[in-house]
Amino acid sequence: MKKRLLLTVIILAMSVLCFALEVEKLGEIKDIYYRDGIAGGPGSPNELAINEVDNTIKIINSTSDFTYYDLTTLEGVKKTEYRNTFGLMQIELGDFDISCHSDVLILEKDNEQIQYIAGYENIKSGISFILKKDNGYIIYYVNEDGFPSAVDTTGRIYSEEEAMAYLKKYDPEKYEQSKRTSGELELYNDFIRNRVLIWGKTHYMKHNVMVQYDLQGNYYFMQDFGSLGSDIGCYFNDKCIFYKFTEGLNPYSEIIKNCKDDDYYSSSWYLGFGGNIYYYVTGKEYTEVFRIRRTWGDPDFYAMAINGYTDDSYGQYVNKVLPTLSKAELRLLRNTIFAIYGVHFKSADLSTHFNKQVWYTDEGKTSGEVMLPAHRQKLVEMIQKLEK
Repeated sequence: MKKRLLLTVIILAMSVLCFALEVEKLGEIKDIYYRDGIAGGPGSPNELAINEVDNTIKIINSTSDFTYYDLTTLEGVKKTEYRNTFGLMQIELGDFDISCHSDVLILEKDNEQIQYIAGYENIKSGISFILKKDNGYIIYYVNEDGFPSAVDTTGRIYSEEEAMAYLKKYDPEKYEQSKRTSGELELYNDFIRNRVLIWGKTHYMKHNVMVQYDLQGNYYFMQDFGSLGSDIGCYFNDKCIFYKFTEGLNPYSEIIKNCKDDDYYSSSWYLGFGGNIYYYVTGKEYTEVFRIRRTWGDPDFYAMAINGYTDDSYGQYVNKVLPTLSKAELRLLRNTIFAIYGVHFKSADLSTHFNKQVWYTDEGKTSGEVMLPAHRQKLVEMIQKLEK
């Protein structure tokens, strides 16, 4: 196991999910293959990011170049021969790139570095969640003392008092819910003293493992036990819905199945805003790309808008979910499909809701100006039938 890259713990962890969740192999990329690291560092590729609206995957093939591929065909779309930094997790929001690697968080705009935050355990638990702020964003994490911290996309770092004050200002109703949660967790005094980070029903803590989050604030984590394997967990409203120890390798990867003792491979993963999980395995000849679409926990409307309706097992999931939704929820889901394309909403309730979503940008479009792909148009039509 020492010959494997540290990143392979991700693939070990992902095997836990395979027993309960459907893993789809999206295909193979022939021109991305494993390359040794420099001076004993991690090999490449070493990072990916997904644009779920445009349906593209970006694989960071070294510290200096990255390539975009169509997520459906896995054919190349665009290549740029420059990048300042890399991380194990990258989030693209507007003009900003937010990267997280080990205990380092890096903010960039148009590939120019805005802020670099590092410490022994400063952000070991990764990014907790991201909110909108002015014309940019504010990124929350737990600092090395286990207290709430944040940095915004101007590069300003917030104290725990400032970070918590913004939560209260941003969404007073959710802040009150957070206060109630703190009481249930017997952390009320710590919460009102800005000593613990709670948002909604989720309590963010200092971990020794990297965490990724979805839009509902639910977090996913993995932990490496070396040659013994890894474990992975997913917490929804502070209740772990899957957490399991594994010794096996990912049964879906031909690269891992056929890996010999002297072979190396790399991998990384990406959690979509709605909870879809994407990951790859790169061997010496090609790269495999996988996806797990969100079908667990409460229905996530962003994930459903992104995934649309497909005539497969995910379609069966949609068929089960839609009849359980109220008219108000159906309306919100239908408009979420258009919101991901930047449609402007005249209705006050829709405008208020979507303006708080980190993935939403009001581009002034009308729904008539948006040409939906077939899988999302199908979902719109199904919703409209139920709304009548």
